[in-house]
Amino acid sequence: MQFNVSQLLREPVGATRRYELDPEPPVHRGTVELMRTPAGVLVRCSVDVVLDAACSRCLAPFGDPRRVSFEEVYHQQVDVVTGARLDTHPDQDSFLIDTNHTIDITEGVRQYSEMAAAMQPLCRPDCPGICPVCGQDLSIVACDCDRTPADARWGALAELMRSRNG
Repeated sequence: MQFNVSQLLREPVGATRRYELDPEPPVHRGTVELMRTPAGVLVRCSVDVVLDAACSRCLAPFGDPRRVSFEEVYHQQVDVVTGARLDTHPDQDSFLIDTNHTIDITEGVRQYSEMAAAMQPLCRPDCPGICPVCGQDLSIVACDCDRTPADARWGALAELMRSRNG
């Protein structure tokens, strides 16, 4: 997801370009707007992505659709007219326009996709998960394990019973 911005950098501050993104995994569709700023180019990106995820209940892999939007300024390193290095000192975490005047938004999409990912993704809202006793995936087959929760206060007595019975 690269954009050559050499022509945009020659235009006055405020000039814009708008692009529709071609499907390229993990992006399925989206738009990018580039605006010339004094420091470089402001990128406004809005994309639909499908993230690889594992269900937090049954551990099954699935595609998790998300909408990711971000705005970032990509800083110029080289003057587009003279080719001279610019003496700007952006943060080390900032995005840069490469020396060929190309912006690659792949890293921005990746970073913001990571932030949009669910903390506990579910393959479906009613996923029963796995059996805590035998580990069987309960969405595939039900098991006959006793899953009644035991009161922790009786744990010592239960351990004594197990040791005596053998």
